[in-house]
Amino acid sequence: MTGSGEPFFIHGDTAWSIAVQLTPAQITSYLDDRQARGFTAILFNALEHLYSTQSPAWRNADQQLPFAPYNNFAARVEAYWQVVDHVVAQANQRSMICIINPAYLGFGGGPSGWTAELIAETASDLQDYGAWLANRYAAAGVIWCLGGDYDGALHPGLLAKQWNIVTGIRSVNPNAIVTAHGKRTQSAYSVWSGFVGSGFNLNTIYTDGSEHGYAETEYARPGPTPFFLIEGFYDGEMGGSPASCRRQAYVSVLSGACGHMFGNNPTWGFGEPNSNGGAGAASALSTSLSTTATMQMAHVKTLFATSSWWKLQPRVDASLVTSGLGVGPNRICPALATDGSFAMIWSTGGAFTVDMSALAPSAVQARWYDTSNGTFSAVSGSPFVNSGTVEFTPSGERVLVLASV
Repeated sequence: MTGSGEPFFIHGDTAWSIAVQLTPAQITSYLDDRQARGFTAILFNALEHLYSTQSPAWRNADQQLPFAPYNNFAARVEAYWQVVDHVVAQANQRSMICIINPAYLGFGGGPSGWTAELIAETASDLQDYGAWLANRYAAAGVIWCLGGDYDGALHPGLLAKQWNIVTGIRSVNPNAIVTAHGKRTQSAYSVWSGFVGSGFNLNTIYTDGSEHGYAETEYARPGPTPFFLIEGFYDGEMGGSPASCRRQAYVSVLSGACGHMFGNNPTWGFGEPNSNGGAGAASALSTSLSTTATMQMAHVKTLFATSSWWKLQPRVDASLVTSGLGVGPNRICPALATDGSFAMIWSTGGAFTVDMSALAPSAVQARWYDTSNGTFSAVSGSPFVNSGTVEFTPSGERVLVLASV
């Protein structure tokens, strides 16, 4: 919830390596930029294992280790954690929550993460680590994130090892928010459903360009467990483009998500050499914070901030759009407020027909929202009565916003 009691919209930036790649001054500079662009969250690793310029990779920019020895979670080094403190405090001061992975597993459970070290650790040390984290960040806006590009399938008992950390966290903060980052084409719920009753309380989707399908599946689960898009395509890698970054944000939210994460290469690793070019943090900060896709993410926040976005429910039948939704990346994604007060419909072009009786206002204003520049324009013939059907034809990718005059 926000300070005014409204649901919190996760509009996040992926900053996986911030704790090891950036100096405190660079951390502040980066967060100033993200605050100015409207981001409300960052996602990062408390511990790094590969994606770093430092040697070994788990040192931070001040050459401090998180643990000494490095694989003993009980032997924590204060100077290292003061940098993590700085990230959390500075983000929270800017009204941004921190989604923190306390021990990123790594792709396939391999050397890019902490899988081997977690398996070797004792349950009591991991629980103590979790309790220590919860006490250290007791007053902070933090969501705890398990996993990390891996679901633990090849390592029996790995879920329980990670849950030891959560057990420690929840021994201090029983209301802690706990989510997870799995592998592509997977929801966190599909891995962690057995832990829902004991504290797993925020679901995620990790998609491959078909956001609506994953989102609709998670939205339909009983409960429900709220979810957000934790990863899709990144700007600058994996086939990411401004169009795909826009699509996955709008489509996820209009299909039931409570927000989304954006990612850019080289920003997520801040110029580290293993997957982010190796130009270094200073170069990443000076060249990659203002890409086209990044600038267009601000428009996502602008649109949903204009309304009670949390009232939106995806409409995948013919109760709002009557002419068929289509398939694939150009599929139309309609959502209607629970009280019928407004609707939003994302489309990449082509005519579609709306049942106007689904709207509660007697006079319905219709506007196009241009996702590329964040501007509204009136629809010819608006306002419309809330009866019968109206055909709408966007000139390219738009969100049709229907609301009271």
